Amino acid sequence: MLFSFSFYSSFLLVFFIHLLVYSFLFLIKYIKTQQLSSFWMSLFLFLSTLYFTPWMVGFAGWYDTQPYRDFLFYTPFQHLLLLGPVLFFYTQSLLNPALKLNRSMLLHFIPAILYLIYSAVIVIYDKFILHDYGFLASGQDPDFETWYQLLGFISMSIYLVMGFRYHQLYLKSINQVLSNTTAYLYPWLPRFFFACIMLLFIRGVVAVLGLIWDMNYINTWWYFLCYAICCYYIAILSYSNAVESKLLFRTNLLATEETYWAATDTIDTEYVSIPMIENTTTQELSDELLLIKDALLSELEQEQVFLNPELTLVELSKQLNTNASILSKVINKGFGQNFNDLINQYRINFVISEIGKGLHKKQTLLSIAFDCGFNSKATFNRAFKKVTNFTPVEYIQEHFR
Repeated sequence: MLFSFSFYSSFLLVFFIHLLVYSFLFLIKYIKTQQLSSFWMSLFLFLSTLYFTPWMVGFAGWYDTQPYRDFLFYTPFQHLLLLGPVLFFYTQSLLNPALKLNRSMLLHFIPAILYLIYSAVIVIYDKFILHDYGFLASGQDPDFETWYQLLGFISMSIYLVMGFRYHQLYLKSINQVLSNTTAYLYPWLPRFFFACIMLLFIRGVVAVLGLIWDMNYINTWWYFLCYAICCYYIAILSYSNAVESKLLFRTNLLATEETYWAATDTIDTEYVSIPMIENTTTQELSDELLLIKDALLSELEQEQVFLNPELTLVELSKQLNTNASILSKVINKGFGQNFNDLINQYRINFVISEIGKGLHKKQTLLSIAFDCGFNSKATFNRAFKKVTNFTPVEYIQEHFR
């Protein structure tokens, strides 16, 4: 196979090989764990290698040699209408491991399928009917037609906004359902979105510069190098994630008041609506809700369920034989808090009682915190400051001299 090694072809080849390896690793991960997010990332990385392949092999001599030239012209390498949906479904499946392909999701792939059909029509007409360049008489690769590039840019922008919105709704409501959120905040996801934004930004800059100056192949090569680097960064970020969401999350992207959550350990997944808007003041409850509040207080004060670091709203609602949506309402209105703040308040009070017994002289504060239901130092310090207005050390100095 023809491949002329040069600075331009070899540099992209390095990223081409690495991204293919990551794509294969994500595919293996999907086969072993059935995590759909791994499948979507594998597909995205594979499509990304195809995206800059024409520039890599172009500098390796393919555009100057037949039949490689025709292969590049008639094979769709840049699946611009597929990249956006794949990234969006990656975000969705990451935050909702139970997400499955359905008919409504398949609708998102119709534009990409139509482009593949269009590409097939070009091949059939030119190669089997006309036996000459018909559609490609101008010598322009269909992948680089202005209308297709613009449509692809718009598509990816829209789906990136959708993915970002989905993540933001997740962050807004997670404190309503998890007692320890640190492991499930996916702190690397903002960097993931930033890398995706950089892909679009660089593409936009190149497009604007192309209107001002005549951009030759070497000029645009630098864009594809930047694209490969961003994709490599995305691959590293995504592969380093070892967290699988404890709860299932879904929502309407236009939602402003509620999201939907479900437990991962149920046979028949049943989502319940959880309000995003939190009450900061207590409100009068009905007699029915007062009974649930009393049962909740019993669980917290006598059973000390808050000592369970993996406690969730869904799990607690099952213990109380009620609905998670109703329990959330009881906590919001009856205590003027969200689930996370209520549980952590009880944990902090328990930590303080342990300190009062002098336990901090025998154990570290962090070990006490872990025994009281916390699972990270950052969460413990933040919750302690929120409840007492002191750091743990300041509180001991102030109250236990």
